Amino acid sequence: MKLSARWIYPTAFICLLLSGAAALVYQVAWARYLSLLLGHTSYAVVAVLVAFMGGLALGNWWFGRFADRTTRPLAVYGWLEVGIALYALFFPVYYELCQRGYVALGSGVAPGSQWLLVLKFLFSFAAILLPATLMGGTLPVLTKLVTRSLGELRERVAGLYFINSLGAVAGILIADFWWIPSMGLDATVFGGAVINGVVAAVALVVSAGLQEGREVRTAGKVAADEQAKEPAEGPAPGDATAEEVYSPWELRLAIVAAGLSGFVAMLYEVVWTRVLALALGSSTHAFSIMLVTFITGIASGAWVIGRWRRLRRVFDAFGWAELALAVTLFVSMFFYHLLPYWFVRLGTVVAREPANHLVYQGLQLLVCFAVMFVPSLCLGMTLPLASRVATSELARTGRSVGLVFSVNTLGTVLGAALTGLVFLPMLGLAKAFALGVGLNLVIALAVLLRRNVAMRSAVVWGSPVLVVGLIGLAHVALSPTWDRALSLGLWRLGTPPRTLAEYRQMINEVIVFYHRDGPGSTVLVHGWTNRVTGVVDLTLRVNGKADATSRGDLPTQLLAGHIPMLLKPDIKEAMVVGIGSGMTCGAILTHPGVERLDAVEISADVYIAARDHFAPFNDRALEDPRVEVILDDAKSFLRTSGRKYDLIVSEPSNPWMAGVSGVFSVEYYEACLASLKPGGVLVQWVQIYETSEEAVNTVLATVRSVFPFFSLWQTLPGDLLLVASAEPLRYDLEATQQRFDEPAVTADLRRADIFQLSVLLGLQFVSESNAPFLAPEDAIAHSDFYPRLEYLAERAFFVRAFSRLVDDYNEATSTRPRLLVGRHLEENPLTVTDAQSFALFHTSHQLPPPRIMRSITERWRELDPSSLLAVEFSGKLDQPLPVSELEALRMRKVRDELFERAATEPEPLRIYSRHLMHAYRALRSAFYQPPTEELIEVLDRLVETDPAHLQSHLLRLAEIAWDVGDEATFVQLAADSFLQSAGAPAVGRYELDFQAPGRVLYLLIDLLWHANRFEDAYGWCRAAREGRFLERGSRFYNPMLAVVVRKVEATLASAAEAAGVGP
Repeated sequence: MKLSARWIYPTAFICLLLSGAAALVYQVAWARYLSLLLGHTSYAVVAVLVAFMGGLALGNWWFGRFADRTTRPLAVYGWLEVGIALYALFFPVYYELCQRGYVALGSGVAPGSQWLLVLKFLFSFAAILLPATLMGGTLPVLTKLVTRSLGELRERVAGLYFINSLGAVAGILIADFWWIPSMGLDATVFGGAVINGVVAAVALVVSAGLQEGREVRTAGKVAADEQAKEPAEGPAPGDATAEEVYSPWELRLAIVAAGLSGFVAMLYEVVWTRVLALALGSSTHAFSIMLVTFITGIASGAWVIGRWRRLRRVFDAFGWAELALAVTLFVSMFFYHLLPYWFVRLGTVVAREPANHLVYQGLQLLVCFAVMFVPSLCLGMTLPLASRVATSELARTGRSVGLVFSVNTLGTVLGAALTGLVFLPMLGLAKAFALGVGLNLVIALAVLLRRNVAMRSAVVWGSPVLVVGLIGLAHVALSPTWDRALSLGLWRLGTPPRTLAEYRQMINEVIVFYHRDGPGSTVLVHGWTNRVTGVVDLTLRVNGKADATSRGDLPTQLLAGHIPMLLKPDIKEAMVVGIGSGMTCGAILTHPGVERLDAVEISADVYIAARDHFAPFNDRALEDPRVEVILDDAKSFLRTSGRKYDLIVSEPSNPWMAGVSGVFSVEYYEACLASLKPGGVLVQWVQIYETSEEAVNTVLATVRSVFPFFSLWQTLPGDLLLVASAEPLRYDLEATQQRFDEPAVTADLRRADIFQLSVLLGLQFVSESNAPFLAPEDAIAHSDFYPRLEYLAERAFFVRAFSRLVDDYNEATSTRPRLLVGRHLEENPLTVTDAQSFALFHTSHQLPPPRIMRSITERWRELDPSSLLAVEFSGKLDQPLPVSELEALRMRKVRDELFERAATEPEPLRIYSRHLMHAYRALRSAFYQPPTEELIEVLDRLVETDPAHLQSHLLRLAEIAWDVGDEATFVQLAADSFLQSAGAPAVGRYELDFQAPGRVLYLLIDLLWHANRFEDAYGWCRAAREGRFLERGSRFYNPMLAVVVRKVEATLASAAEAAGVGP
């Protein structure tokens, strides 16, 4: 069926909208792919941008020339879309080939070599140059399709540009907010291919219906007939655009101006991205929000030009748009340092609840619009205006549009590369911004004064002076304030400054020791004067987030090195991922026998800051001849270096920071495992502040998928260290003590207020036998290709969540834990010196937790009843005496009467037993076994007189039997309780004590598991499920019971798999 030419325009606009969306879906996804292949470095990001934008420029130019010769532009467009779709379908396979090729070639290159950088660019081009070129050809071809007159061209180019940009915004939102979080990267690329396939089918069907090449040509007979039937859409009589003629010099100026405009546009995008990330937070979605704003502004500018049909003096309008852009940005520069304050004050109106996360992102979008929309709208007006000037004859429409767009795109490529790699490191944010303003002014003056011969020379000679003057002004008036205000990470403060004056005072109090806007991050070393000690405490911030300190984070930074070196004293070769303050490197080097330490750091500025400003705190570790600093992405280095280590310490920032989740992925841990020697150890720093249970479980499940054995240590209230290995570690605590007593090691640990080995071992809270099973069955591992963690972490950061992992799984609350400190205390019972050392560490760092510390203090008071220090410390603990302890003391005065009345009225004695049991549990720990005589007497009496609650009384007695080491009695009492009359345990029988059933079942199953009685253990696991003790939210739920059930079931499943039978 033959279609009317009326189908041309809606077809073109719809296709360009969809293809624009697909293009940005690809760009978002491909950027992730290639950053995984080449590393999350600024060079890799630039490589992706150069390859993508360079391909677009090539496509604009080549297909623009081809469009002028073709008689079937819509069919050509359709086949371009087919090519893009086919490439996308095969991209995952092609990516795998690129990855293998890069690793193969990179393995023979020295780490940190410039040749690796060359390889990164080559593989980036090889991966996406072809589809980007095909994408670049779509706009010139469609421009030729819809163009019938120069007047129409001037309107339609802007319209096409607007539609394409609108599609791009949709593509960003679809990819980053929907498809990638829910489907992963491969499925996202396939989704883009489906869009291209639909567009191709529509274009080819409509092309066939129009009979392109036979009866219908773009400016041919049918189109002319259709135009004759409709009101003219060209310029109105008297419209100056119809007669405006430009000299060859002006046409060349328009093309150069378009290129410079693209250059400056990308300069602004790079600087805005960094400024707004510092002001709003460098989270996963932050970049997408900024990009959406930027492209929306550009699309709006194109739309304005498209609707401005009677525009006179087009080239002058271009100049005025550039001037408006320069003036707008020059004025706004003087207020950018207030953005952090305005945003945090705006954010206080949103309650930090999960349901409000979208509202919070809306506020980020609002701030981005306030900063970027008007300038980006001016930028969006420039390209269509330059296209109008350049398209001086209809016969060269495709070529002219292609040339303008290719030159503009080439400008964006150079702008991104030079700004990210040269201007930001050389000038900093404020001065780079001033450079852009200066270039805009130069463009505006060159265009507006182009016909004034006398002024042309002034513009040429005065331009450098103007640009340098603006940079100088920014250096004096803006840089000092920007450096402090934007890099402080105000968005993380729980209590932001209430007034602008308070905010200014905060900025002025900051002492800046080092600041640099590097290629990939902004690094700040600043100090605050400690009001207690009077000493200046240093903080290292990366993109506003504090990643190292000279004081607050010191225990974690030191212990990340000391713990593995103490547990495995034969370590000779180690690697640290993320230098930070350099203290971890320094800690490792204090141990004798270390022959080599590789410190891998993605940011040269972090290395410089650690070397020059944290040297007194890291013992000048980075100057040690055993240390080699490698400036590279850790994953890329691990895959290409071929080196093997006894120890790898990974110290990343929080996973909600953009790009950081890559060092929490399955692929990263696999790379670590491949780089470890047999018996090697991985130490992973895991933050439990500003995170959620789901995010922490994702980390644990990810580690478990690669390392089957690991334990957990708490070094600060918000910091954990995960010590992992491919095989069970064999601990020699005598060797550990000997290493602890090494003078250099002892002195370094004392900086963290650790004076006794018992204090250090007491930081372990989940044993190697239990930690791999903390994550529930439904926890999904985080993969580079299914980046789940970063989205979970971003939402958790918003609600300021704090994981309950330590509260729920702390094995030190048991008197007989399977922790290393339990083994240590068997041979070395707690002494007064130990207790005092624990008190010192708790005073400085709030560890051990108050509940454990109170137990230690109770033992301290038993060992030294006359110690006033013990009494004083006990009184200062955050956790006061539980109410049950006070009530038990009161009821003890009438215990004889309670015993007598128990036969007829057991309720008062039940209440007494409840208070005694609660008080007992509150004091029980690995460090202290509370007295049990009174409690046992009360429970024995209730067993005789209270048959209605016999099961609960037996369970309490079983719990006590376990604590005192009577395992035979424990097993018997537990069995007697659970198997009373009905056989299987049921929650309804234990209303008297919600804690006892879950705890006793946990201890019983764990005991059987360690005795290799897996079938018996599984029987009790089944009984726990049938008794509904594993239902989350139930008052009977015990997290450790769920852990041992998962452990038993995993053990049996592994045994069945090894035997070749079903589960």
